[in-house]
Amino acid sequence: MREQKRNRVVIALVGLWVVFTVTLAGWWLIFGLRQLDLLNRLNLEGAVPLHRHYQMLLWEGGILISSLIGGGLALFYYARREQKRHAQVEGFFAAFTHDAKTALASLRLQAESLREDFAGAEPSPLLDRLLSDTLRLQLQLENSLFLVNLTRGALFFEPIRLGDRIDALRHHWPELIITQEGDGITMADARALESILTNLVQNSVTHGRATQVEVKVRQDGDGRLRVRVTDNGCGFQGDSSQLGKLFVRHARSSGSGVGLYIASELLKRMNGAIRFPSANSGGFVAELDFPEAAGTHASGALSEDPHTGSVRNNYEATVTGRR
Repeated sequence: MREQKRNRVVIALVGLWVVFTVTLAGWWLIFGLRQLDLLNRLNLEGAVPLHRHYQMLLWEGGILISSLIGGGLALFYYARREQKRHAQVEGFFAAFTHDAKTALASLRLQAESLREDFAGAEPSPLLDRLLSDTLRLQLQLENSLFLVNLTRGALFFEPIRLGDRIDALRHHWPELIITQEGDGITMADARALESILTNLVQNSVTHGRATQVEVKVRQDGDGRLRVRVTDNGCGFQGDSSQLGKLFVRHARSSGSGVGLYIASELLKRMNGAIRFPSANSGGFVAELDFPEAAGTHASGALSEDPHTGSVRNNYEATVTGRR
């Protein structure tokens, strides 16, 4: 929706520019012709050859107005063509990313099955590397898909327990020690929330070389959940104010910033926020702010109010039908 609004604004600005320049040129032509008529009526000395100047002004004004109209139409045409080409590229990229994700998911499932089959045998570094690379590539494709649809993709909000998503992270990184303190239920999009947490953990593992990640969830009683994610990696040595900005490389070994940018933008769309304060222990710290699901107690459980349960069931039925 935001992308369509921006396209309409661009087309409107092109139209306003054409109308303004043509109007200005037309006013200049009319003003010049009136001045010649005034001189002709005054019958001043040298007014006999004014007819030639009159025709010259008509030709020059007509050519100028025609050039402005032609240039404006050409600009409008190329702007529309660029918008259509951009939409086609986005559509192709989204379809390609979806197909690649499906193939990668199948490959990862087969690799995990192989690891389970040879669970009693000696550890296979090649198999572990295959699973790690598959997970990283799958996350990059997921980020690319989010990046393409970030401004126009729809989010479907539902009550989600943070502990369930953290358990899924342990499945993705079995060698990583992930501890959790506290829990809570937030109103969020399941896929977007999974992408946020996965990007943070992937950032800790890939760039921070972390072996342990600690997640602390706190309920402040103001309808918000405060989540603090800390790792024991090498931390971040650059300007923390630049974190979360797209395509900002802080060092040669750093990433493109897509993961943290997507996490920040998705949190904004879910009425949340993210900060990157300095860590005293030297690791990397991210503080997340989530809206708490309505009708939750301090223990993090949904209330048993019949009206709340009815609203939730109706919402889940709507989301299931849409998906």
